[in-house]
Amino acid sequence: MLLPLALATLAAGGAGLAAWRIADRIASGLLVPTPYGLQPEFTVTRYEAGAAGDCWGSVVLPLPQSARPPQFARTAAEGRYGLLWEDGGSVGHGRSVGHGLLGPCSARDELSVTRPLRVVQGAPPRAGAPARLDSTIFRRDPLRDHGLPFEDVRIDGPVGTIAAWWIERQSASAVVMVHGRRRGDRTEALRALPTVAAAGVSVLVTSYRNHDASDRSPDGLFHYGASEADDLLAAVSWLRDRGIERLALVTYSMGGAVALLARERWPGTAPALLGISMDAPLLDPGAVVTRRVRRVGLPRLAARLGLALAARRTGVDFASLDLLRFAPMLDVPVLVQMTAEDGTIPVDLVDAFAACAPSRWLDYRRLERGEHVESWNVDPEGYESALSAFLERALRL
Repeated sequence: MLLPLALATLAAGGAGLAAWRIADRIASGLLVPTPYGLQPEFTVTRYEAGAAGDCWGSVVLPLPQSARPPQFARTAAEGRYGLLWEDGGSVGHGRSVGHGLLGPCSARDELSVTRPLRVVQGAPPRAGAPARLDSTIFRRDPLRDHGLPFEDVRIDGPVGTIAAWWIERQSASAVVMVHGRRRGDRTEALRALPTVAAAGVSVLVTSYRNHDASDRSPDGLFHYGASEADDLLAAVSWLRDRGIERLALVTYSMGGAVALLARERWPGTAPALLGISMDAPLLDPGAVVTRRVRRVGLPRLAARLGLALAARRTGVDFASLDLLRFAPMLDVPVLVQMTAEDGTIPVDLVDAFAACAPSRWLDYRRLERGEHVESWNVDPEGYESALSAFLERALRL
């Protein structure tokens, strides 16, 4: 009797130790921003230049061989996408990255896909160049990508300066665009920037600590909106000092959490908040982590321990970041755009948020196809139409 009990105790202890080690790795992944760079998913098979005077060539890319490939390995994804690749040059201490626009698939076999490619920046991709799909599409700035003059500004924030693009118009209204985490930066807003600028108001494309060219925080870690919301409020105060009286927020992924948490702390002296647009919003990081852990076959215990370690390192109460609680209290127009195939944010979480929100304020646009923050990529016309209607409604209140 004693031997089986002892073995069971040792097994349980070993499993607990393994879960703790897994959780420690999970916590590190949760908290530490990924360095900006290429982060390749495959290598280019071949590139062929177009005829003389033709800006479009063609590129052959390997098809993923797994049933559920990583988001940026989906070389045959239908819609508007770009390509990033190592172009052979160097910048700073790393390799320079080229980027271009992909056209629809023109040929395909069991191992590869051929797509038109227009090189926007860098040398054309060579055979064997590390590369990945790009859902952001535009990688430069408002002027070079869309012909929109802007000012590159630095905003004083709680832990340093915040990088932002400022497009000023003769208006007391503005739209603030807020990117997502990890790979996110201001370029994430460039897809929809022409639609926002067409509203005729000033536009601030802002960042937050540990991302883009903004300063690092003392701990250098993600707080999933808990601290980043204060950076958005600093940007809002910057707008107030420039005569902005009303504003709407257009957000991506964790930017949605930043916006909802900032709304909870909105100062009475700040410009009136007239509406929030959220693309694939991060509504509960705990649920997102648990889903990811379970999807790779790890025990739920690993997710719990990982979140506990993350909370201990950051001081963030992850239970307080379950933002479904805000849904019933919405009192301004809210647009949510989401894809059912999102492998990062569980769509049922966004469905639940939409079910709890007052129908008079919410417009929920749910697409079946597309990965994380790819609603624009799979249906740019529909995305821009919904965003334009949201801005018209919000900014006229």
